[in-house]
Amino acid sequence: MRGQLIRRILAAAALGGTAVLAAAAPGQAATTTGTQAAAKAKYIQASGYTGKKVHFTWAGPSVGAIAWTVGSDFVATKTNAYRSCNSNWTGVNIDASWNSESLHNGAKIGMLISVKLSNGRSKGIVALTVSHAANWPGHPAFGGEYHANVYTPGNVHVVQGRILSWISNGGVPYGGSTDTLTLQQFRRC
Repeated sequence: MRGQLIRRILAAAALGGTAVLAAAAPGQAATTTGTQAAAKAKYIQASGYTGKKVHFTWAGPSVGAIAWTVGSDFVATKTNAYRSCNSNWTGVNIDASWNSESLHNGAKIGMLISVKLSNGRSKGIVALTVSHAANWPGHPAFGGEYHANVYTPGNVHVVQGRILSWISNGGVPYGGSTDTLTLQQFRRC
């Protein structure tokens, strides 16, 4: 009996790689499955850049005619690796840019940056007041300058980014302009 066992072991060794591969295959399959699951993470991502949007208005007698430029980069990611894309929260990263070189005599740029959801609701992300003259882009860094978590129940997701901007002179708003961007959708659900 002992001899038969040894012969079987030697026969398995003589087959060489086949026995070893069969023994390694289950572990290999588990690793591959884990990698494939990570590669198939569930998410909905929406992104886009408005580009430079130039606006012009009359801002009262002390300021006169004035121009300003705004722009923003939007990235919204709704993810839940465990329950398809039905997470209730979406992370939104925004880089806002502006050119306020023409600000003078106390004029300020007001900006309200928001997103529109697929259910028609809008969510404000950040409100900014720019009171100093600065050339484009108006701030020192990019890479998600402002971040917010937006409540997006079920299959609701971000579809648009918006910048409402205006000049304020002595607390009086002039020349409100809205720049709307339909965000490009990437979906893996």
